[in-house]
Amino acid sequence: MFPVVVFVVWAAVTTIGTVIDQNQSPEAYYQEYPMAIANAVVRLHLSNIFHSVPYIALIGLLLVSMSVCTFRRVIPKRFPKDRAVPIENFGLHASAPSPRFDLREAAAAANAYFRRRGFAIRTQEIDGAHWVFADKQKWARYGVLVAHLGFVVIVFGVFLYWRLGYSGQLQIFDKETVAVPNAGTAMRLNKFIGRFVPVQTPNGVFYQASKFESDLTLRSPDGDTRATTIVNHPYVSPQGVYFYQASYGFGGRLQVQRNGRSVALPGADGRLMPQDAVFLPGTSRAIEYGTMLGPSDPSQAPMGVPLPKIDTYALWVFHDNIPTTDRPILLPVGRSIAVGDGYVVRALPPVAWTGLTYRYDPGQGWVGSGAAILVAGFVMSLFFVPVKLYARVKSESDGVRVAVAATTTKGNPIYEDDFENLVNGLRDALQRPPSESLDADAVEAYA
Repeated sequence: MFPVVVFVVWAAVTTIGTVIDQNQSPEAYYQEYPMAIANAVVRLHLSNIFHSVPYIALIGLLLVSMSVCTFRRVIPKRFPKDRAVPIENFGLHASAPSPRFDLREAAAAANAYFRRRGFAIRTQEIDGAHWVFADKQKWARYGVLVAHLGFVVIVFGVFLYWRLGYSGQLQIFDKETVAVPNAGTAMRLNKFIGRFVPVQTPNGVFYQASKFESDLTLRSPDGDTRATTIVNHPYVSPQGVYFYQASYGFGGRLQVQRNGRSVALPGADGRLMPQDAVFLPGTSRAIEYGTMLGPSDPSQAPMGVPLPKIDTYALWVFHDNIPTTDRPILLPVGRSIAVGDGYVVRALPPVAWTGLTYRYDPGQGWVGSGAAILVAGFVMSLFFVPVKLYARVKSESDGVRVAVAATTTKGNPIYEDDFENLVNGLRDALQRPPSESLDADAVEAYA
């Protein structure tokens, strides 16, 4: 049970690492999850599970445990040696008299009968008795070993990702170039294209994105430049890095003037993301950017609210941390509004951005192959019944008697009916005249 428990722990930790976005800043987790979950992620270091030493140590412990289990328990139990055993101690055992055969003929008849029933046989002469060791579907006994091999291959793939792989997220604004960490690749967003379709519901109309794509230019470490478009299918760079279209949006742009003079805003070109705030110097006033409504991204429009014909920003204006209005101020692009203390805010055209995720995993092929091997091992173990027979042909005081026993990897009940039919057929073969049950080749083969 120890490897089973370790396997369950490993599966649980792997699931956590898959559900929780890895390698993010603590602020990102506090924004995405409730406080309790974010605290657990940050304090328990669940943000970098797959590259952590405890995770790799857990895999190593599991491999050691499975290796010991394989060589100490699985192989001896599933592949017993051919040797004389007390047949009467088996759960499935029976005997059949052979009144018409002598010892040599009975042995030849038993060999021939088991071969006709599809068994591969091996024989030995032990203490004056003829022993038959027979197997059917013996290859299915390797199912557990194949499954173990599949898991080893999966672990090797996981190790490759731990050692050489990486993943992350990118946010690229229109006409901006960013570097992809670890990949040595630079990406430039030439244009973002979004298409939206209206969906009528009982509560009103909302807009759903039917397609959004990113027109990009990539520059590899060797200076090679190529253009590509990422839509639904990932783009694979020559270095084997997968890029996926994950999200999109539009950054708001404001121009702030005081008494006719421009005031510089923080950030690149004054771009604003939702909940970004602009503090007006020399005052206790602030402007918080909410979202953008309009034809560029109609999906942000609340259901039932008419869609503005031009892009419009939803803004909050605060004075001494108190909103100056009961509802957001809607400022269309190209329009201006006075916010007090000589400040005037003008809405500039929004700038599109695309969100990409990237991943380089040199072990993914190994993980896929290991999963296929693992499934094949489970199929071999679960859907096929390997059977091993022990048969002893021995002369006794009342004549020759053939004793037979069977064992499977799945317990006796699953083979009881087949074993009964097997024994009945053997008894019938031993009751027939030698001329009907044997031919010269069978007797000669045994001799």
